[in-house]
Amino acid sequence: MKSILLAVLLLLPFSMEAKKLYVEMEFSNNSIKLDDGTKKNKQAVKDKNGKDLKFTSVTGALNYMSLQGWELIETKSMTLGYSFDGTGESETKITYIFCKEVPDSELEEVVSNSFKE
Repeated sequence: MKSILLAVLLLLPFSMEAKKLYVEMEFSNNSIKLDDGTKKNKQAVKDKNGKDLKFTSVTGALNYMSLQGWELIETKSMTLGYSFDGTGESETKITYIFCKEVPDSELEEVVSNSFKE
């Protein structure tokens, strides 16, 4: 009987392991927008009054995300550009990929809203 109880106790932590939720963060105009895959447009992060949070720098935004429990796992850079009659312009867009552990139910809700119709 003790060996069965010990086996159940050893397996219990693995069955309750949280899954990771991933979001993409974009920093623009001193505010951040997040994409968890459920909306067509990134959603601005707002304060308790419903106004966009404004940061003095991208570092402040990264620290805010860390304080909220998010772990930065990747930074992506994409340069967009074009040439017209010998002139060219380009813009570099940087996005940040974060993750954090969430309960299965929260991840299931996000995933169920991530499919195209």
